[in-house]
Amino acid sequence: MLKQPERDSRNVNDLFYEMEGRQIRKMNKVLAGVELTKAEEKTLLWLAGWEESTVDHLLSVIEKVARIRANKKGGYAHKSKCESEK
Repeated sequence: MLKQPERDSRNVNDLFYEMEGRQIRKMNKVLAGVELTKAEEKTLLWLAGWEESTVDHLLSVIEKVARIRANKKGGYAHKSKCESEK
């Protein structure tokens, strides 16, 4: 789960902080239950500062890929084709 950094720890205005919070909530909804590395978390927090449509498009792609993989692999979207056929 991504956690928004404290506003006081960075030089950002109120509008940016509110927008970033919305972006992080959207990301957490899509990524629920997914373990992330510290590097992945850092990258996603950076991405949360980008334009909302950019984040929305990326999350849409992630959801599409997960659905396609789940449908092709009996619900185990996190496993590769080789692993699921063993």
